[in-house]
Amino acid sequence: MKYKVFNGFQLKMIMVILMLLDHIAQFMPDIPIWFHYLGRIVAPIFFFILVEGFIHTSNREKYMKRLFIWGLIMFGGSRLLEFIFPYDSYIPNNIFLSLAFCFALLYFIDLINNTEESKVKSKLTVYAIIVGFLGLFTEASFLGIGMVLIFYYFRGNKLALSMSYIILSSIFILGDFSYENIFLINYQWMMVFSLPFILMYNGERGRSLKYFFYAFYPAHIWILYTIGYFLSK
Repeated sequence: MKYKVFNGFQLKMIMVILMLLDHIAQFMPDIPIWFHYLGRIVAPIFFFILVEGFIHTSNREKYMKRLFIWGLIMFGGSRLLEFIFPYDSYIPNNIFLSLAFCFALLYFIDLINNTEESKVKSKLTVYAIIVGFLGLFTEASFLGIGMVLIFYYFRGNKLALSMSYIILSSIFILGDFSYENIFLINYQWMMVFSLPFILMYNGERGRSLKYFFYAFYPAHIWILYTIGYFLSK
């Protein structure tokens, strides 16, 4: 269909630009808050692409292992940089671990769905619960879990996907429709604007620059943090 114009590579490149703007505002002083607004669109797209990758990858174990490895690299590198350049800011970002735990959750859910033996199913269910619980302590927390479950279970039903995603996004308004709440405090609801990009996804992978995206994430955050450190001096 004509409105499905973005492949996976194109979505990733658009999100990389928006993510960069969001993190500039995170680590640089006196940046307009609307940079953060643009950033709310990013994470949902990467969780959406994660689900697509889970469906289509030929080696789920390798994919999951890669996410956890990059998550550990991100964690260790960020702690080292904070030690070398300590100041008021810090690096809470580690989307890799959120993606990794969400991928692991889908991995166990898929095993549960394809297992007939009750004892094995029960054991896998425990594993899924543990992985989901641990995922709550990563950067994306319950949002990451909620998004991947929506994108996974409603993958073939765009209406159900859209409605459930809108509901998930709207919880950040929390009944307070004041300007301060909507645009200054709880603007995470703006993740709802990821939905048009998701609906315009054409199902194609597009060009592959896999390790560019893995490397760009920690590199740009560490660079911006370092610049922020020197600006603070």
